[in-house]
Amino acid sequence: MATPTLPYIEQSQVFMRQAQEELQKGDLRQASEKGWGAAAQMIKAVAESRRWPHSEHRLLLGTVGRLVEETRDKELMMLFDSASELHRAFYEGHIGILGVDMRLRLVETLLERLRRFV
Repeated sequence: MATPTLPYIEQSQVFMRQAQEELQKGDLRQASEKGWGAAAQMIKAVAESRRWPHSEHRLLLGTVGRLVEETRDKELMMLFDSASELHRAFYEGHIGILGVDMRLRLVETLLERLRRFV
């Protein structure tokens, strides 16, 4: 039987692949949004595994905040902020290709760090 977190983890992986594909095509808005989606899905996996609510953006921030309090790993919040900036870039288109690429790399780091909590 599949764990409740598996769909979130799988979707996170799909979104990260799509983000890289969109970046290669030069569609920075879609690359940004897929990068955000990858982060959001992995955060939801963590929240689900701990039975924390995760149905709203503010609750995703809350999940990361709780993890920072638990682990004292403040870098998690900075990595989350990079993912959130990608979400904003989808709407505003204010980040160039190097900025999107850099933030996607930070999201990959965030995903790796979050996997240990699932």
